[in-house]
Amino acid sequence: MSKPKRFSVQEFIQQLDQIIERLIKAKQTRPELMQTDVQIGDIAKVFDVNSATLRRWCQECTGLSPRQYLAIYRVEQAKHLLRLGLKPAKVSQKLAFTEHKNFSTLFKRVHGMSPSDFLYNSI
Repeated sequence: MSKPKRFSVQEFIQQLDQIIERLIKAKQTRPELMQTDVQIGDIAKVFDVNSATLRRWCQECTGLSPRQYLAIYRVEQAKHLLRLGLKPAKVSQKLAFTEHKNFSTLFKRVHGMSPSDFLYNSI
């Protein structure tokens, strides 16, 4: 017998977005040598579940794995910041990536072009 869901799809997505945003902000404030990237385990810990449960909920509610959802969320935020005129390196910092290269690689994988190309093609 399966457990009843704790929230609706919309509530889950809203909570997930809020948790990701809080984790990004918390990681931005750490000293540079102590910075770590946002991990799926961090998100699961805030939901007070294990990673497997988070993965199941995320798949049921979004059709994506938590890793895919996190990647798409961050790239959408990055696109918004790039449209505002921020340079890719600054966007990388604002979204709490530990290395600019990781940001660029993720952006290109999700969006199909580098952040710099996106910046100059959206002007």
